[in-house]
Amino acid sequence: MTTRPRLALAFLAAAFSPLAFAHASLVDSFPAKGQTITGSPAEIHLTFNEHVEPRYCRIKLVSDDGKYFDADRPAADKSNPNAIVAAIPVLKPGTYSARWTAVGSDGHKTRGDFKFTVAK
Repeated sequence: MTTRPRLALAFLAAAFSPLAFAHASLVDSFPAKGQTITGSPAEIHLTFNEHVEPRYCRIKLVSDDGKYFDADRPAADKSNPNAIVAAIPVLKPGTYSARWTAVGSDGHKTRGDFKFTVAK
């Protein structure tokens, strides 16, 4: 096999490898998806399957009645390089959707959301 076909085969193998399609995905959070917690949490923690760049991450909370609450700018969690943490405003009892945007080490933006409930 000559050099060109080998290079083309190597390129195709790299392009279609599972790692080429890997993006940051949420693997854990506090509050957790579907969790009911007593009282408003002071912070929201998001843990991903890979390192994310905190300066490009955003977290918004949306109440069931459509009110938006911005979390503070996320910071790196010092105890876990794949996690971010952000202070959030005091939340009244109700169900909230946490909508997040993150940029992984591959430079791709990913988004997601999950719901949790604040009880009295």
